[in-house]
Amino acid sequence: MRKYIGLLIVIFYSGLVYSQNLVLNHSFEDYEECPDEVTIDSKKELVPNWYMPNRGTTDYFNSCAFHQVNVPDNVMGHMFALDGNAYTGIILIEQPPAYSKNKRPMNYREYLQTELKTPLKKDSLYWIQFYFSIASYSTYAFNKLGLWISEEPIANRLSSKVLEAEPQIILDTNKIFNDRDNWCQVCDTFRALGDEEYITIGNFSDDYHTEVEEFDNSMYRGTIQQTIEENKIAYYYIDFVSVTHVSDTLNNYCENKFLVKAKEEPEWLLYYSDYILSNPF
Repeated sequence: MRKYIGLLIVIFYSGLVYSQNLVLNHSFEDYEECPDEVTIDSKKELVPNWYMPNRGTTDYFNSCAFHQVNVPDNVMGHMFALDGNAYTGIILIEQPPAYSKNKRPMNYREYLQTELKTPLKKDSLYWIQFYFSIASYSTYAFNKLGLWISEEPIANRLSSKVLEAEPQIILDTNKIFNDRDNWCQVCDTFRALGDEEYITIGNFSDDYHTEVEEFDNSMYRGTIQQTIEENKIAYYYIDFVSVTHVSDTLNNYCENKFLVKAKEEPEWLLYYSDYILSNPF
């Protein structure tokens, strides 16, 4: 069953739980080579254990890099990693019809996909979470960030278009969340049908069914402002992905559980309770 969930925003760190996480390379710290630029040519593997299931060019950012893909300063803005020194970045919609001259959908998408350490067990309950941050230089915010859980990998390496799937976990708020430069938690519990072994993160709705909101970029000047306006993309950083088995169905694992650090920020919390929606298990 599709479940619409809320989000939690916090800007102080109290510790992330690593035990029993079924996601390998969960915060993208492992890599074959330090990246030197954004991804130009689509390839199957982004970093160890993480794949690009279509021909979209998902990006990898790491503090070991310079210029384009450095952490915290890179081609899409300024953001410290939530956990460690790395994160990824994906385009979730490009040139949405409402903001394009020809009003025709591009349906271009970028995704992240990984195989879990072990398949999920039938009727078991799992606590699933990942974090996103809207990039400083993103043109738009949008409302359909989702996670698809499946037995087999969903993929179309011949196309960069939308992958056809119904994500079981999706952030679908009545009001588009448009707070840039904070790490935000997408979190829910999931009752396994059994043998699910892959998760895929991205936007699974076509352009006509994706709502966007354009940012006011008047704070920027010159080349940066021009680039943001010309890019016409919703660009989000992704970090710390977790799938953990839990046994207590009475606990709300997604409320006030994790506090996220944003370096050089004061030690206080910011919660957007208007976005929290209740869900039965």
